Amino acid sequence: MSSLALHLGPLKVDGHKIFRSGVRWLCAPGEQVRANQIIGYCNISLQSAGLRLSGPPPFADEQELQVAFAPRVAGRVSINASMVRGGYLSMHSVETWNPDDVVAHLETDADESAEAGRVRLMMLAGRRMTGLADLQQAGLLPSWHGRSRGWWCEEGETPVSLLSLGVCDAAGIVTGENGAFLETFEAVPQAAQMVYVPDHPVAFTTQLLLDQLSRTPAQAKAIASDLRAFLGETTTAPSADDWMFAGSFLQVMQRSPITDTYTVFSGGGLTQLRPAEVILMSLIAEPQSILRHKKLGYHLNILRHYQAAAGPAIRAWLGSAFEPVKRSLDDIKRDFENLIDTVARTTGAKLAIVNRMSTQGHEDISSYAPFDAPMSNTLTNIAAKETNLMLHDIAETRDIAIIDVDAIAADIGGAEHLPDSVHQSGIMQALLRAEIQQVLREVRQPIVAGAAA
Repeated sequence: MSSLALHLGPLKVDGHKIFRSGVRWLCAPGEQVRANQIIGYCNISLQSAGLRLSGPPPFADEQELQVAFAPRVAGRVSINASMVRGGYLSMHSVETWNPDDVVAHLETDADESAEAGRVRLMMLAGRRMTGLADLQQAGLLPSWHGRSRGWWCEEGETPVSLLSLGVCDAAGIVTGENGAFLETFEAVPQAAQMVYVPDHPVAFTTQLLLDQLSRTPAQAKAIASDLRAFLGETTTAPSADDWMFAGSFLQVMQRSPITDTYTVFSGGGLTQLRPAEVILMSLIAEPQSILRHKKLGYHLNILRHYQAAAGPAIRAWLGSAFEPVKRSLDDIKRDFENLIDTVARTTGAKLAIVNRMSTQGHEDISSYAPFDAPMSNTLTNIAAKETNLMLHDIAETRDIAIIDVDAIAADIGGAEHLPDSVHQSGIMQALLRAEIQQVLREVRQPIVAGAAA
């Protein structure tokens, strides 16, 4: 058993000085911690090191910047109390980033190396839905974000990016229990970036994503003008909830997350990343009925609890300006194929799709004779089986990855680990992360081979 000093290590943003807050800990003194387990974090800010001639500074639209850290080997941690500043000094960046700062000591039996004493770093960035969503930087990735992301890489490595656009079943695999990618960081040690765009107030369906990819600035302006005109003319006075919904809705509708590019930094400095190489979606997010704007033709899918959270004026707008459009299984299949082909042409990304649990284990139907065809319109378990088969049909002609929730639930027990067919246990999420890691590994191999050539 030996004592290992854990140093912060290098971190660089070209043309800027990095300042950090005091450290906040996610473990207790004397706790036995795992290799790659996040044990603490701090907020950071950037200050230009010289005169900037043009253009916005890096991360200008991401109000939350944080760095979390983890030991590379397991052991019993002893916290450096001097790194804890307390009060506002644990929220505001007051210390210059120093790679030699020792954040903790680790009593370990592991073989020590030059690298073992340098913690692994995960950088976190959050783009707020509004600048007013300020939670005083309390906690990991605080505030209400329209996009959050975490990345980790060593100097000289380029992360492979995964963009999660799913509802709860896909989001939890990536963001983890506290929404800051901690479990994914521990499960995927290779250089990677995880990006999460939430399903509020609009859930991403194939049709909505296709709309975004083809939407022109003039069409985006027309959407905003239409909503503004309705709220200005309706006899139902818009409430605060209405205006909140309207602002967040327009944020979502006026940009396509699929074509987003990313700035990241590590010990080697700034790197510009292309759009995500993997897009994670959920089959549950594909409804049998979707809203279509009567005049402008774009599509919407808003989950019931977000419809309820909207104000009365927005609900009136949804009821008068939109019409429901039924979608058959063939329609959904065609939309998926169109999206896969469009994304392949636009960014080259691969879709990874979480399928559905096909039975809850407590169906007690003894005869299907009373149900009209197609039974999938009324029976959830039949609909799940049919959509899962549809996904496999698509995989026959398209390069997609199927994240097989159905098979994993059958193997470990759906009643215990997926009781409502949507929300997974921690054990199940860990198994699904292993599936995600395999997809990232398969995507990374040709990228690395191409770079070497």
